Amino acid sequence: MIKTIPIFFSLLVIVCTVSASEPPLGMWAWKQTHFDTAKARSEMLDFCEQEGISHIDQHVVINNNIITNVDALKCLIAQAAQRGITVNALRGDKAMFLTDNHESTLNAIETLVAFNRTLPEEAKLLGIKFDVEPYLSAQWKAGVEQRDRVILEYLNCLTRARAYLNTHAPELELAVDVPFWWDNEEYVVQFEGSTERFVHHIQNRVDWIGIMSYRREANKIIRLVEDEFLYASKHGQARSVAPSMETTNIKGKEAHISFGGVPTEQFRVALASLRSTYADNSIIRCVMLHHYDSLRTYLNRD
Repeated sequence: MIKTIPIFFSLLVIVCTVSASEPPLGMWAWKQTHFDTAKARSEMLDFCEQEGISHIDQHVVINNNIITNVDALKCLIAQAAQRGITVNALRGDKAMFLTDNHESTLNAIETLVAFNRTLPEEAKLLGIKFDVEPYLSAQWKAGVEQRDRVILEYLNCLTRARAYLNTHAPELELAVDVPFWWDNEEYVVQFEGSTERFVHHIQNRVDWIGIMSYRREANKIIRLVEDEFLYASKHGQARSVAPSMETTNIKGKEAHISFGGVPTEQFRVALASLRSTYADNSIIRCVMLHHYDSLRTYLNRD
């Protein structure tokens, strides 16, 4: 006897299949207080589950090759793994990739690699993420010649980081956050015999990039990541591009880059549109949300 499947059940299966193909969500978390107590960890992970967030870039403080709150960090990674949430060790500073700081930056990577080896196989770091914004430095602002020197210093540090991980911890991913405008023609530089846009040099050296494509409309976000998307597609860089959305409450002329201050429904509609657009897309890694503090307040889950 042939059994028939109710129409409503068939539609449910179709809807679930489509949803499952959409890119997952990731989130930046900057403060140590997000994970330094059992209560804080539980609150953050509960929030992630409520909002469907499956990845966290958690900022990690390292002083003199020692990780601050190391035991709490271990707990966060373990508890996140139990919920199917991955964690990157996030590092960020505008001067981190300048030549004078290369050794300390690489030493921090060594510290994180050693730390990861102490973790059980079922609950390890996914990778290391760098949010380095050298355009905020005095060296970048001093003129085009100095700016281009800073770009080369950035790429040199990133290349050394990639080489170290390839040799000592190939299981750890390397990722960076970049502004959307590093694909402009003015940022074409020659490095190691190749002439490329700055961001394309970066894409060749990392597993994925989070693009600070901060706008309130999905179509604008898509346009801002188009160049990096096409480059990754051309070079077979799967799961390597992550468009991003901002929720900090920004005032003044930059307010338009953030959803902070506009109805949450506008954010949810834009996010749904973005994820739907990239459904079944092998290039998009995830959609990143900035950041835990502002996001939970914005969505009234404080």
